Amino acid sequence: MFQDHFGGKALVALALGAGLAGCGGGGGGSTPGDSITTQLSPACTGASCGATDATTYSGQGVGVWSYTNATAAEQPVAVGLRNLGTRPVTLIYTNTGDAAVALPPITLTPPAAAAQGIAAQQSLSAAQLVNQIPQRVRDFKPSLPAPVAGQSVQPSRAVSAAVLPVGSQRSWFVNTESPTVETRSATLRRQTTAPTPTGTRTINLWLEDSEYGGAKVSDALLDTVIQRFSSGPDSVHALVTGLAGQPWGPQAHSELISADQPIDIVFVNFTPDSQPYGLLGYFWAVNNFKRTAGNSQFQYSNESLSFYMDTETLYLGGANGLTTQISTLSHEFIHMINFYQRGALKGSDYMFDTFLEEMSALMSEDILAERLTPGTNPMRDGRITGWMSKPGFNCDLASWASDVNATCFGYNVTGSLGAYLLRQHGVGFYQQMLRNTSSPDSLQVLGNAIAQAGGPSLPVTLQRWGANIALLPSSGPAGYGWPARTDQGFTLVGIDGQRYAAARRLPATVPAQLAARGHFPFVRQPDAQGLYQEQLRVPAGTTLTAIVQ
Repeated sequence: MFQDHFGGKALVALALGAGLAGCGGGGGGSTPGDSITTQLSPACTGASCGATDATTYSGQGVGVWSYTNATAAEQPVAVGLRNLGTRPVTLIYTNTGDAAVALPPITLTPPAAAAQGIAAQQSLSAAQLVNQIPQRVRDFKPSLPAPVAGQSVQPSRAVSAAVLPVGSQRSWFVNTESPTVETRSATLRRQTTAPTPTGTRTINLWLEDSEYGGAKVSDALLDTVIQRFSSGPDSVHALVTGLAGQPWGPQAHSELISADQPIDIVFVNFTPDSQPYGLLGYFWAVNNFKRTAGNSQFQYSNESLSFYMDTETLYLGGANGLTTQISTLSHEFIHMINFYQRGALKGSDYMFDTFLEEMSALMSEDILAERLTPGTNPMRDGRITGWMSKPGFNCDLASWASDVNATCFGYNVTGSLGAYLLRQHGVGFYQQMLRNTSSPDSLQVLGNAIAQAGGPSLPVTLQRWGANIALLPSSGPAGYGWPARTDQGFTLVGIDGQRYAAARRLPATVPAQLAARGHFPFVRQPDAQGLYQEQLRVPAGTTLTAIVQ
């Protein structure tokens, strides 16, 4: 029977079509003569696309249809699909605009309670591995003007940092989970060099004095960390700089530290609670500035190109703790490189907004996973799980939420999108995005980078990414899913949506508004003849996508 949940009159043609459909062929499907009216259009192509035409599912593959409301007002839209058998239809509203829109009333089928319980457990496990960055670190936004044409890129008075001997000691300003910056004493325990395009860079590994020892951070663990960071083609340093560029060098700002800097990796016990994880580590660009007495931020500069990492995660987290910290170093390395390549060299107007800054770092973890931490993938195993289970669908990706318990937790939303973009557009797209200065607006940069890679507009990209809520296979139609990809010597693992079947939670209530760049999914079942028909209302600037598989 034709459904109209909105109190308006059904279209005559639809009502007639529904009546005819009720007399359709027997068994699990309909006959070609059944009359169905639809305003959807096929939104996929190729061998894996199951959309035969605007109203027919082929019976195999993934069928995708869509309707975009390009008007300024909500529109009634006829939806009709045939030959579904018993396959459900996943429908997704995607707001491709910059402002929230009102959602119409929609009848929903409550999800199973057991599935919700499983989702909550999986979400908690993923949340425990999230790096809980102090707000003062995340909020730091320096003011660096763009260089003037012809300006020297490095003041002549700059002095290179001295190379300290192993065994040297110093105090470090450290951000912890406390409201104030703390001071920790550490000893230089290991030192090596890593190649750069112009020579080598010194790598220093510092350890908080109270954390050294066989029961804590042992010599063997120190050796492993310095080796994993700096030695060989699959080290953090080689992989990340090869992917994203150098972390520091000549620049034109006298308030910044000199061009020739070692990398200091400072391991401390951020929160001595005998627990791994929590605050895993960070890069804070304040340390790239010269110390300024009395300044609320720069008085805490260590005047060092440096990372600060948690010790308890290393020695209490087992093998997974070590893997997590190596992956975290690669993530924070992108932040270090972005600050130099975009902030110091181009000016702070071209520094990414938080959502794109964090997404770029998450994408590096994804790209490097099979070489840096084989067998694990932080996006597949954590971020996408969180996106599916929160669920993080009705969320504006450009509005960053740092609370790990938030429905729209930023790492989950941008991790899912970043994984999609990499598998659709490749490593070259990622590298171009890192250097893209087409606009100081990060959303414009993202859209331009996708276009430079031959992809569709950002609104179409958002719609196709949102289709993953339907648990698409990794071998779905072109432009959809998280397919496997090998690119520039990197392997991006294929991600099958069905692995999240137990974790995914569809909304149980309809929100008043659909967030900018947000999604709202729901499911419909076909009738006994394998037909689905309904009149839905689509808000202005919103795309309705229907998916069958």
